This record gives sequence, C-alpha cells and structure tokens, in this order.
Amino acid sequence: MARGGGPARTRPTRSAERPPRQIFPIAVKYGAVSGLILVAFVLWVGTTSKNLALQSTARQVNSNGNELVLLASSMITPFWQDDALSVADQALAQEQLSQQLKDFIETPGHHTVLDILVLDQTGRNLIANARGGDRLGIRLGKNIESAALEGSKVRVRSGTLSDGSILAPVRSFENDLPDSAGSVQLFLSALAIEQLEKSLAAETEIQMWSVILLGIPFVLVVGFLLTRPIRRLREDMTLVARGDLHHQSSVSTTDELGALASSFNRMTRFLAEAREQELHAQAVARDLSIATRIQKALLPEHLPEISGIEIARYYQPAREVGGDYYDVISLPGGRAGIVVADVSGKGLAGSLVMTMTRSLVRMAARTQPDTASLLEEVNASLSRDMTEGMFVTLAWAEFDDERGQVRIARAGHNPPLLLRGSGRVEQFQPSGIALGMDPGPVFCQSLEVSHVELSPGDSLILYTDGIVEAMNHDGVEYGLERFAQVLQNLTAATPKEVVRGVITDLSQHVAGAEASDDITLVVARRELEHE
Repeated sequence: MARGGGPARTRPTRSAERPPRQIFPIAVKYGAVSGLILVAFVLWVGTTSKNLALQSTARQVNSNGNELVLLASSMITPFWQDDALSVADQALAQEQLSQQLKDFIETPGHHTVLDILVLDQTGRNLIANARGGDRLGIRLGKNIESAALEGSKVRVRSGTLSDGSILAPVRSFENDLPDSAGSVQLFLSALAIEQLEKSLAAETEIQMWSVILLGIPFVLVVGFLLTRPIRRLREDMTLVARGDLHHQSSVSTTDELGALASSFNRMTRFLAEAREQELHAQAVARDLSIATRIQKALLPEHLPEISGIEIARYYQPAREVGGDYYDVISLPGGRAGIVVADVSGKGLAGSLVMTMTRSLVRMAARTQPDTASLLEEVNASLSRDMTEGMFVTLAWAEFDDERGQVRIARAGHNPPLLLRGSGRVEQFQPSGIALGMDPGPVFCQSLEVSHVELSPGDSLILYTDGIVEAMNHDGVEYGLERFAQVLQNLTAATPKEVVRGVITDLSQHVAGAEASDDITLVVARRELEHE
C-alpha cells in the first residue's frame, strides 16, 4: 500500500518508456559489412592481377631468352665445323667469334642481353665471349621451370649480377652445340621483372587505396539510400505506437520492404477499426450503464398500498437494459392504476421511450377522468415524438376499492388474465392498437375498455410476452396454456406465491436457454374478507 492508504503505483520500466538505445544504425552496419567485402575484393583482384602480370612477364622474358640463345647457337655453329685449323687460326677464329657475339648483343632489340659465353665441351673453358662475362661476377641459382620452354632443351637458371655495389637479377639460358662441341650461355637481364614487381606493387597499392577511399563513401551512401525505407518504416511504427492508428506508411518500393509497408498499412487500418469498435463498445457500455440506472430509478422500488388489494411483481430484463415497464399509480378518489408495458425497441432507445411513456402515463393519470381519455392522451403524445418503427404495447387496470370494480384497457398488449377463487382462468381481450402507431382517430376508434368485478380471492395477472414466448433449447414456447395451468394450481396462493410458482415453472421450462425478451409479471389479488 502507498502512503495515505491508496494502492501502490507501479512505475513503468525504462524499456516500456522508450525504445532501446540504438548504438549501430542499420546503415552503418550495412556500410561496415559492405566496406569489408569491398576491401577484401579489391585486395584479391589487385593481388591476382599482379601475379598474372608477373607470370606473363616472366614467360615473355623466358621466351625471349630461349629465342636469343637458339639464335646465338645457330650463329656460332659454323665456327666449329672446321677441325683442321691451326692454333693461330683457332685464336683468330675465337677473336672473330667474340666480335660476332659483341655485335650480336649490340644489335637493336638485344639490349637486355648482358653477355654471351661460348664454352668447350667440358663446360669450364671459355672459348669466346661478348662482354667479358668471365669478369662480371654472375652467380647462378636454381633452375627455373618455364612453360615458355616446353619442348626446348634450353636450360634456364636465375641468378644475380654483381657489379661493384650493385646487384641486378639475371637469367641464364644455356644451350648445347651440335655434336657435343660445347655450349652457349646467354645472360639476360631480369630487371624488367623486378621493375614490374615494384611498379605493379605501387600501382596496385594506389589503385586499391583509390577504390577503397572512393568505394567506402559510395557504399555508405548506397547503404543510406537503401535503408531509407527501413528508417521511414521505423518512424511510421513510432507514430503508430504513440497512438496515431490512422497513419499510413508512404513506403512504396517493389521489394520486400514495399510488401512489409503494405502489410503495415493493413495492420494499422485493422488496429484503427478495432480501436473504433472498442471505443464504440465502450460508448455503448456507458450508454447501457446510464440506461440501466435510469430504468432502475424509474421502476417502483416500493409499491403504494391499495386498500383491499395485495400486489406482487417480478421483473427480469433479457439484457442490461430492458424494454418492459410496470408501475402502480395512486389515483384520486381512492382509486389506483396498474400499468404493464412493452417497448418495441431495446437498449438506450427503448429505455428512453420507456421513460417517456412512464412520464406521460403518470401525468395523464392525474389529469384525465377515465381510462379511455388517459390512453388517448398518452398515444397522442407518443405519436408526435416516437421514432418511426417503434411502438409501445400497454395493459392498464384501474381499481375501485370500494366496489371491487376494475376497468381494463389493452393497447396491443397481451390479454390480462383473471384467476378466480374457484380456479377458473379468464382472458380479457378488449380491442386496441399499440401506442404510437396512429396519432388519434384509428387508435380512439379501436380502443375498448372492459369492466370486471373482482370477488374476494380473485387475482388479476398482467404480464409481457417474455413469459408466454420464452423458449427452451428445442425452440418450444412456454405458451399461454401452460401459463394458465400453472395459475390454476396456485388458486389459493398469495400474489407472492403465485409469482414464485410461475417463475419457477418458467425456469424449469427454459432449462438455462438464453432469454430473448424481458419478463414482467404483476399479480393483484382482492383480499379475502377475513384477511
């Protein structure tokens, strides 16, 4: 309990007050993932392109070296075909061969050839060279497998050329001369590959960073644009969550988001309709509550005493507000009137008509001298103000306590019943149409007032059709015949006992079936002389 005796008020949780804080918007998440994918793709493409270019250049270098060494071999071969040369001639031939090799490497297009060596059959003795290759300090490494040399007997090795403090990459291409006369080694500069590696590395790095620096903002912008419908949907949902159930999303894309927006709009329409129905139901409930209070206030809580007459009644509406009405009115001269009425409408409209009818009957009872004039005045007033299609059935009984005379009039209502002390049940069916259907002439002409004398012990029963038309689960009505039979069995009973007996038998008949109409029963008995 809170201080002061009132109930403790539960404060809403933080999660109920506001949505959770958004740390990473979906656009940022999309941009981060897309950026990572972009970087990975750029790195893969750059590395792949670099490797392919290096492989292509290497193949080209190997192919050129293979062609050059074979060309040099074909040029050197004629110098070995004459075996009868003297030593001096051989020396001269070697000098000529060296000059030929020098001229070969100085030929335009052979600038990448560093040197050509001609070795004897042992591979150790130098026969001729183009550029003093014996002093270049070439160090050879591992053999190279090259697709460009498939089907060729040329041997390829990688190495470095040392010229003072400078190291340069070289490739050696070696080919055997015919008849094992010797071999030819051609040293080709591999700087092109090294330069290409550096160039490709620099270009690749520049290209990758350019793509990354330009691509990431592009990805973020694209992510922002692509996620804009999502943000709009979030804003739409926020407005609906705040109570604007008539708000409709403007997202009209042709993808899943558009379908989601369409479903969202249908949902909001359904919610708006449900809310309107709920508000209508609440309004109806309020109206019914008001009508119920009005009706309870209009029905007599305590019945006035009528000399020589004992009265008991029962009233049960089928719904919150009934259309039945009963009243006991004291009249001048010691007279009294009992009225039972049934309004055609139900709910608030029926309650209002019932209120109006009660007021009109009570006013007319004070001013009109007889039963016919009373009902004619009530009908004239109701006809002017009655909603089209509505009417009121009414039974009126006016008692004169001095003579035991009762004047009975019926305006389209169920015929009153007279339970004689002998056990006989009589019906009174004076003619008359319902109130509010005709403004005057027809009603007045059709209205008939019956006179009956109540002997001591006789009871007059006024009721509505909710009794005789009550149905059980099989659709069988209670009926006037069964009603009369029950009354005959209650001949000597008091009015309260008659009411209790009828309602008990009626309940047994319906056996829990839902009531479709209001039930009103009024029993007025002339007291016995000894009472």
